[in-house]
Amino acid sequence: MLRRTEDARSSFVEKILDERGPLRRGSFVTVARKCGKPNCHCATGEGHPAKYLSLKEGGKTRMIFVPSSAAMKVEEEAGRYRRFRQARAELAKLSKQSLQIIDELEQALETTEEIPGRRKTKKQPSSRRKLSRKKRGESQ
Repeated sequence: MLRRTEDARSSFVEKILDERGPLRRGSFVTVARKCGKPNCHCATGEGHPAKYLSLKEGGKTRMIFVPSSAAMKVEEEAGRYRRFRQARAELAKLSKQSLQIIDELEQALETTEEIPGRRKTKKQPSSRRKLSRKKRGESQ
């Protein structure tokens, strides 16, 4: 099970390392909007498609208009970012899973057997106990 998890981890590490292009944080979206002209078809029906990059900044969603000339590039970069983050999330999940399997293996392999040839002895009172008895005037 650990070997399979580590193989899967290795494949996600490769995906992350293979990424060469620029990444653009955010999601590329197309939104239908109305232009505001009263006689335009969008006033009563479907709006005009507009491209935006949607991203979170300071807990708020920000929509950045993307001109048609840059739409293909921004869409590619945002797609790369999404795939990179998905691979990262999977890698984190598999890392946690590997550590859990390793912890279980450690518990299964750990021994509590007595050490062969070792004599059992009675526990001696700690030096602190001896000192506190002396301070109180008690005998040992």
